[in-house]
Amino acid sequence: MSWKAEASKIYEARVVTDALARLAKRFDLKTLPFSDEELQTLAERARQSFRAFRSEEKKERLGRYKVHLSTIYGEACVRPVWAALEQINNEIGYEEK
Repeated sequence: MSWKAEASKIYEARVVTDALARLAKRFDLKTLPFSDEELQTLAERARQSFRAFRSEEKKERLGRYKVHLSTIYGEACVRPVWAALEQINNEIGYEEK
């Protein structure tokens, strides 16, 4: 792996960690029904969707994951967390500029 790809991977991991920390300020993550792995995956896919806003494949992948979580936990649990992650990614994107 090239050094640029490695640096990008490390940066994106830090951004996802930051997004989860910001999400923890908005919600008590312990009261959410999601496992740590599910939250991590949701944050990663939200970031991927944000970064590749023209990629229909990534949006569909994220959409399928949201539907999967909604069938398990219900739309009412997933919707506010997803909206918060979208807002957080927009904030981070604004800060990146």
